[in-house]
Amino acid sequence: MMNEDSKMENEQNSENVSHSEMRAILWGRQLSRSQSDPQRVSEFTEHGTGFGKMKRPTSLSDEWKELQKIKMNKNPITETLLPQTQHFQSRRSIWKNFLSLCGGLMLAFMSFLPLRNIQSSIYPIDNLGTICLSSMYAAFIVGCTISPWLVQNARPKGLILLAVASHVFYVAANLYPSYMTLIPASVIFGFLQAPLWSVQELLIGSYGSSYSAITGIRVDKSIRQFQSVFVIFCHCAQILGNLIESLVLNYGTVENMHSLNKTQYNLNHVNCTENCVGKFGYHMKRPNEIEKPVDYLEILKFIYLAFSCLAMILIGFCLRKPDIILNKRKMSLLEKLGDVLSFFRTKSCAMIGLLMVFTGMQQAVVISDVTMVYGTEKLGLSIVGYMMMCYGTCQLATLLLLERMQRRFRPIVFILKGFLITLGLLILLYVWEPRDNSVLTIFGFMALWGATDAIWQSQIQNILITSTTKRESAVVCFRICQGFGLTVVFLSSLWLSLLYKVCMVGATLVFGVMGYMLLEVTNNPVTPLDPEPFSL
Repeated sequence: MMNEDSKMENEQNSENVSHSEMRAILWGRQLSRSQSDPQRVSEFTEHGTGFGKMKRPTSLSDEWKELQKIKMNKNPITETLLPQTQHFQSRRSIWKNFLSLCGGLMLAFMSFLPLRNIQSSIYPIDNLGTICLSSMYAAFIVGCTISPWLVQNARPKGLILLAVASHVFYVAANLYPSYMTLIPASVIFGFLQAPLWSVQELLIGSYGSSYSAITGIRVDKSIRQFQSVFVIFCHCAQILGNLIESLVLNYGTVENMHSLNKTQYNLNHVNCTENCVGKFGYHMKRPNEIEKPVDYLEILKFIYLAFSCLAMILIGFCLRKPDIILNKRKMSLLEKLGDVLSFFRTKSCAMIGLLMVFTGMQQAVVISDVTMVYGTEKLGLSIVGYMMMCYGTCQLATLLLLERMQRRFRPIVFILKGFLITLGLLILLYVWEPRDNSVLTIFGFMALWGATDAIWQSQIQNILITSTTKRESAVVCFRICQGFGLTVVFLSSLWLSLLYKVCMVGATLVFGVMGYMLLEVTNNPVTPLDPEPFSL
């Protein structure tokens, strides 16, 4: 009779919960109660001292009774505070790793972007600066083609550290500028920048997925929040880096002017006799005693070298592997190359391919021509940082504004506005000769360039994503086209004048917009309610 009762009880218990589930719940709660309540330690240990091996009930009915007993006497600290503490620690860990990534890359970009903007100005002999920029973005194209394969076969942190190390190498090469140092450093730097952008997208997706699992926020919304924060950090790097550049160079210009005045004063009085000391009460320096002015450009390079080293230290010691890594099916190098190159044969790429190339050409025109014509040649090298600071600030503000307005307007509205503004800027670049006192007008001119660049970057990427299902291949092809546009403009600067370059960029823009209009007519793409997060 006792056996039948026990058997019936076991069958009734098995209907409510399986044996494995009940055992997991039972021993998990027993362990948490024993750790949180020291008075129950002796009930679950063999000798009554410490957290030793737990005694297990002898039958399923005994386990069920113990489980019911635990359910009747829940510990509120264990049931509520402990999960909340774990969730808080997990969220804090995610934000710590994410901010370490953002902070490290911001320091790295602060060391690179300002130097890139003045590369053609500080190395004009034999077009060294322009050739280095061409080599950099040609290597960037090669890196983009194999970056998907590199990302899936290498560790994310290792790739990031390697890319940041290329920043250190690039800045160090600028301390000893020559063909033997700058060109290899530029090639290595450009090649490693492509996997860096792919890895940061992977990590942001991982952090967003982990944060969504903990907080209950939708995955796409969580990833968009992390992406927006990362974009803010990247543009702050351009703003702060260029501000430091102009402050240091401007201070050096003022100091050099004082030094030149003192030198001229000493040279005018070099024929004074020793009686001048007693008569006028001061000592004149001989020509061989005149102090050389300090090279503030070298000081600026050492500051950027320190930033890149700090970036390596921050990422190396603070960045940890994320809880969730978004792994996809591993493919060979040839399969990855075929997947990327196959996107160039799609109708979407054929229609807006020229617009993608134009985005890179526009950036190259700003870096090589606008900064040279209105900065270095007109107002001096120290004004270039302020110009690019206005460019980056307006670009960031426009990106954040477009993210909110994207739901209300179709992409064609922004494309047509950007087309008209950009044509006006290209024409103005050739015909306008600013005066010495038109500094604010030049800053406004640069702000318009930044706003139009933000329009092209965000809208073209959204058009690509909404018109294809292969998002990764579309983004990689977009970067390849941008690198091609940058390389073409930098190389053409070696032979073509400003007029021919403006005509080339303007023709690419006109035909690119015509191709987009044809895509709009044939496909009539609809902007999604929740567009994909923008990227750089």
